[in-house]
Amino acid sequence: MKTKAPTDSATTRSRQHTRGRWSFVLAALLGTIALLGAACGGDDGGDSGGSGGDGGSASADDCPVDALDDADGPVEITLWHAVVGLTAQTLEEFAEEYNASQDKVQVKVESQGQNYEEQQKKFQDSLRDPDTLPNILLAEDTNTQFMVDSGSAIPAEACIEADPDAGEVYDQLMPAVSNGYSVEGVQWPAAFGVSTPVLYYNKTHFQAAGLDPENPPTNLEEIRAASQAIADAKAAGKIVMADGNPVPDGPPFVYRADAWWLENLTTSAGQALVNNNNGRDGLATESELLNDVTSEWTGWMDSMSADGLQKTVPYTGTFDAYLAIATQSASLMIETSTASTTVDALIAGTLDASDIGMDETSDLSGLKFPDLEIGVAELPGVDKAGSGQIGGNAWYLIGAGQSAEEVAATWDYLKWINQTPQQVKWTEQGSYLPVFSGAEEDPGLQEYFTDSRPGIWLATSLASLKKVDPEFPGPVIGPYKEFRNAVRTALEDNLIGGSPATETFDKANTEFQAALDTYKAEVGG
Repeated sequence: MKTKAPTDSATTRSRQHTRGRWSFVLAALLGTIALLGAACGGDDGGDSGGSGGDGGSASADDCPVDALDDADGPVEITLWHAVVGLTAQTLEEFAEEYNASQDKVQVKVESQGQNYEEQQKKFQDSLRDPDTLPNILLAEDTNTQFMVDSGSAIPAEACIEADPDAGEVYDQLMPAVSNGYSVEGVQWPAAFGVSTPVLYYNKTHFQAAGLDPENPPTNLEEIRAASQAIADAKAAGKIVMADGNPVPDGPPFVYRADAWWLENLTTSAGQALVNNNNGRDGLATESELLNDVTSEWTGWMDSMSADGLQKTVPYTGTFDAYLAIATQSASLMIETSTASTTVDALIAGTLDASDIGMDETSDLSGLKFPDLEIGVAELPGVDKAGSGQIGGNAWYLIGAGQSAEEVAATWDYLKWINQTPQQVKWTEQGSYLPVFSGAEEDPGLQEYFTDSRPGIWLATSLASLKKVDPEFPGPVIGPYKEFRNAVRTALEDNLIGGSPATETFDKANTEFQAALDTYKAEVGG
């Protein structure tokens, strides 16, 4: 059923070797970075209606873009998010700037927890009473199908149809992003916070091991070769700290047991994870987790671990992964591109307490790791580098329980967010990648990409993102959370617990299929 918005006539709508007082700060910082990686219709009275599920159509009637003209006074709208550090600060600054720029709309920003799962639970609970819902939800990329089926969001496609001038901006949108957040041809979110997994690596270790630090690994075989060269160099005493002492012992490659890399590997190889064209031509109802790419990747992980080249930490151990890189016990790690500005501030010693969610009175002067020379490379694939799918978060316009004026006010703000100055700031400060060509081509952003360390990192991330196939941008899965939990558990049981991958992934596949069956029954697919 199609989502409706109200109209006037109907119901529509953060180095372990750091001593003393900095140890707790590092813990807080790395925990914060983890979070970076770290979602119906109703009438004017707020009654909800409808149950989503139809991602294949959108009508201009669903989005009353002109209703703001009839508002008696400033319309207040609320934005929910679960981001931290500089990203959260950027959201607050956006609201302040927009509120000061006009007098028709006032935006209020509210944090709904320290991760997307906390926020999603709050949102699901609020669906019972649409009057408690926000006007904008920054949801994780995994929530696309849920947002459609919840019946709570108005597809951006409807608002674009109702506001032809806005179409000129969306014409600049990277096709892979538009397609990545579309279901059956309909684009649902109106704005985006796109990121991608990338390879962080210690360039000093590469050089000491006889590797070219400007030519990092591009595939699984090359990660193994680089890891072996670094392990050999460590054993020969060739890799040392800035003070001349040996680096801490440890496997060269550290990996947090997450599903994201597998998803990108399969998508870049053209391998679906679910049926119905990866869930884009209809509701995903059959698991395709057990495939050749998954088998090759898990076999590679097993061999890397068995040969002492890889340390796997639990999914919840992002602190452990970053700590291994910070203390230089590890040399390579795959994580999100969104951490770029925070990692840069840590190295440079310019980190502010508020950037990592600490009390603003906390003194972080002197906290820096200048001997860390980190490089960022495009995500290694099975055969070649380049991200395989669209990820990050997306801004959804919530229609359930909202008046026509609120819907129009929300659309006005989302259009403002997509303007080039805001999108440039979203990259330079928020660390999200530019997905509108106008922002990417901005002279200031181009200079940032060439003249600053985090900008250079993000430019590499953008190059990786651009390799996503617009016709195959990743899966759309209803029970996406259940899919990732099953894969994470399989990885931990295999690589940490020692169970065979064939056994743990067979179990994961069974659990995922059961989740697909339950979801299908619940939404009537």
